[in-house]
Amino acid sequence: MIIPRTKRERALVLEILKQTVEGLGRALGPNIEVVLHDIDMPDNSVVAIENGTITGRSIGSAIISGPFDDVGLDELLSGRSRAAGETYTIVSGYKTQTRTGHELDSTSILFRDGQGKAYAALCINCDRSRLREMRRLIDDLIGGNIDESRTEDPDPEPSVDALIREIIQDGIRSTGKTVSSMSKEDKVDAVHHMNRRGLFLIRSSVDIAASSLAVSRFTIYNYLDELKKSVRA
Repeated sequence: MIIPRTKRERALVLEILKQTVEGLGRALGPNIEVVLHDIDMPDNSVVAIENGTITGRSIGSAIISGPFDDVGLDELLSGRSRAAGETYTIVSGYKTQTRTGHELDSTSILFRDGQGKAYAALCINCDRSRLREMRRLIDDLIGGNIDESRTEDPDPEPSVDALIREIIQDGIRSTGKTVSSMSKEDKVDAVHHMNRRGLFLIRSSVDIAASSLAVSRFTIYNYLDELKKSVRA
């Protein structure tokens, strides 16, 4: 694996990976989404995608627009399992969920530069919901019942601003308290929840989160520093 050390070299690797995305999408079929992220552009990180109807994403979508419970994103944020000289990290065998409630089988490959920093992510999300629907239909037919359920189109992708506010509200709800009744620890927990969803990869999110939690933007950065220290401990 080539270890890119300059922006130009990273751009060349990304161009090769874009072609890989197209080839994999054609080979694997319509029930498997293949998506490439340029991590240096979190607001519109998706630079190549095949079968994006599975999650409702397209080229230019933000890194926070992906499925829920993304362990690959958590790996990117935490930096865990990064060995010296490691050129890539594979995170596989985890479940995610689309906004429409479909469970996905997901795998992410994080590509790293000479300093070990992740600069690209190639993600594969397999939607087996149609297979499960076919199995239920067959079971119903064998049992004498006909299920005339239909497959609904995915909801349109929310804007980046809508995603930011959704993640912030989810973080607040995760504490089970109103903002006015939160302790510092509650707010740190809320920020931890937001951070796991990749919120703070989007630069404008810090000010919005600070306003929503009734703290300053510097307080948010302090909370994030506390969380980083707790991971290292």
